Amino acid sequence: MRVSKLIGGIFTAFTIYFIILNQVLIFGKSYIAADESQTLSLVLLIILYSFIASIERFEQYRLILIPFLLITSFDILFNSLLLVGYPQYYLIYNSLRLPLTIFVGSIAFSYITFSTNPLYQSAISAASLTIAGVSSYVIFSGLSSTFGVPSLAIPSLALFLIFAITSLSNAYEGELAEWIRSERSFLILILAILTFYTLVIRPLLYDRPGLANFFEWVVIAFTLIKLSRDFRRGIEVDEREIVKKHRLQNKFVKDELFSELEFGEKVFIDGGTKVPLLVALIKALSNAGVDTVRIESIITPLVYYSDERVPLLSFPWEKKIIEKKNKRRRTEIVEGVRKRLMEEVDLKKISIA
Repeated sequence: MRVSKLIGGIFTAFTIYFIILNQVLIFGKSYIAADESQTLSLVLLIILYSFIASIERFEQYRLILIPFLLITSFDILFNSLLLVGYPQYYLIYNSLRLPLTIFVGSIAFSYITFSTNPLYQSAISAASLTIAGVSSYVIFSGLSSTFGVPSLAIPSLALFLIFAITSLSNAYEGELAEWIRSERSFLILILAILTFYTLVIRPLLYDRPGLANFFEWVVIAFTLIKLSRDFRRGIEVDEREIVKKHRLQNKFVKDELFSELEFGEKVFIDGGTKVPLLVALIKALSNAGVDTVRIESIITPLVYYSDERVPLLSFPWEKKIIEKKNKRRRTEIVEGVRKRLMEEVDLKKISIA
């Protein structure tokens, strides 16, 4: 238990409580319009938040309190603005209070690890992100109609749908699912470019539709070319990495060579570093008189193997799922290389020079 976080939270809560109760003495005037129930709710939520955050095992569940903390703070803030003569902001906030609560709560839920099963966790997170996208659409539509400004409703909905689809792909394996995950950052970049173009550049090209159409088709063509190229590349890499699953049926003799091989295997499986294992394999096979072609055939799956990269702006649970998948794939590579070694080489002839 991290006591410092709990002490910090309690100190912050009572500082806020003291300021709210004594604001007339401190500032000479009342600026914060918070009744007793709002003040106590805010203080208790801060203390509870810091208490959960101080327990490492349950730390992530503190995120559940964020919507309540935010809405309580906003209630106090906009009540205070109403008190000092800005009723229009209070009315706007009051009309968007429910979708704002749902929006913040959905994002918080998408970050929490509820299950170790990739399918269940991905489905929960994807559903939460979809709800967040719909809520953001409602919020930005309301703000746009109120202030008469261009709306970010569709871009915000598209952004969260990108996150939802790419996070749901963590429930599946294979080149298609990996490709979907890897394209998250690119899709977000394209969305940002299109949003900037629609809101800023396109109005300037109103009297030049030909130029606007040309820019739009360039973006569409670039997007399709980039996605198709990445997909083909993913398939090619995946074909090089195909290795059949095998159970270990034999144990290596504990001598100097096999200690070196086992060390290389452990380093590769745990951290993804290939060099020690490659060096040990090539050394052993060369000393056993194995020809170059056969050596290349045995080590090829290891040489061409690469971990799946964690997507940009990934969730904590998503990192764990991908890291677990990568470790399992590295184990399969090692098992495949071991089997080939036992099939093609007389282990008794292998020795350290």
